[in-house]
Amino acid sequence: MTVTHQKAGLWVRGILAVGLYTVTAAMLALSLPAMGVEMTPTSDRDTAAGAFLCLVLSGLFLVATAVVSFRWRAARAVCLLHAVLMVGVWTQVPSPF
Repeated sequence: MTVTHQKAGLWVRGILAVGLYTVTAAMLALSLPAMGVEMTPTSDRDTAAGAFLCLVLSGLFLVATAVVSFRWRAARAVCLLHAVLMVGVWTQVPSPF
């Protein structure tokens, strides 16, 4: 493989990682309004179910981002920080079940 092809591959992986991480952060942001909401028998379960779905999708996209950008230390650090934030949000979002 020539140097030009290697650089092009790195650019494609970098752009793909940025796109995946953008979706990951957006999914986490969508689940934030459900944080700290008390679930009562009369409360809307759709909010909790939507937040749960967004957190699951955020986790899946975070794994995909980590796979694409595994060689870059900075990306690993960002993914680890995001995973810690996601666990913190997950503990504050009510369960839909």
